[in-house]
Amino acid sequence: MIGPVRIIPVMNLPSIQPGDDLAKMIVDSLNVVGSPIMKGDVLVIGQKAVSKAENRLVNSSNVTPSKRANVIARRTRRNPAFVQLVLQDSKKIARAGRDALIVTTKQGFTCLNGGVDKSNVEGPETYALLPADPDGSARRIRKRLAELTKQKVAVIICDTNSRPFRRGQIEQAIGVAGLNPLVDYRGDHDLFGYKLKFKNVAVVDELASAAELVMGQGREMIPAAVIRGLKRIRYQENARSAALTVSRKEDLFRGTL
Repeated sequence: MIGPVRIIPVMNLPSIQPGDDLAKMIVDSLNVVGSPIMKGDVLVIGQKAVSKAENRLVNSSNVTPSKRANVIARRTRRNPAFVQLVLQDSKKIARAGRDALIVTTKQGFTCLNGGVDKSNVEGPETYALLPADPDGSARRIRKRLAELTKQKVAVIICDTNSRPFRRGQIEQAIGVAGLNPLVDYRGDHDLFGYKLKFKNVAVVDELASAAELVMGQGREMIPAAVIRGLKRIRYQENARSAALTVSRKEDLFRGTL
């Protein structure tokens, strides 16, 4: 049975600092407003909050650009120290031009600037890097939530990404714990008996974007949201975000970009 779904913003958190117990901060905030964590909840947390708590912050003035970074910086018209930060967490450059620096990160995500970001980070030369292991971060937060609340929940860490052939950005999952990233309809039948062949829905990306509706992108100071009442997800202890990435052989858009 499909019922109503709620998206509850986690509000009134103080500015997150390195070493903060992010899970406890979220639990305390939800308790104050009378919406405590419940069994079956999905907690979506913005990457920036996790990176800050894990001290994934770097002052670019302390970074020495490599020869390669200087070459790419000239080509892309970007700060060499910034390019060095991108390269340090990347394993492959997909595109390096004046309009975009697109790389595949060590975590396996293909994105602009390797996820290195300046927005909502204090200090003119300080940047936030992606969590070193987003799935590991999600698992640790999930475990801490269970310790604090005695409830079994799922956790998604999300980040903002651009999309090929579409204007605008959306939130996507970069770390998951406790739920299957995909809802696979292949082999099922539609209303008219047609056997579905391609429907394999990235439900964690849908949840990440749904949470962004209350989290926002600017000065909202809402780094997380709880999604409650969703029935179509499947809880899974060994969930991995790598299930969302495709090989070159599987990539339907290969050669079109």
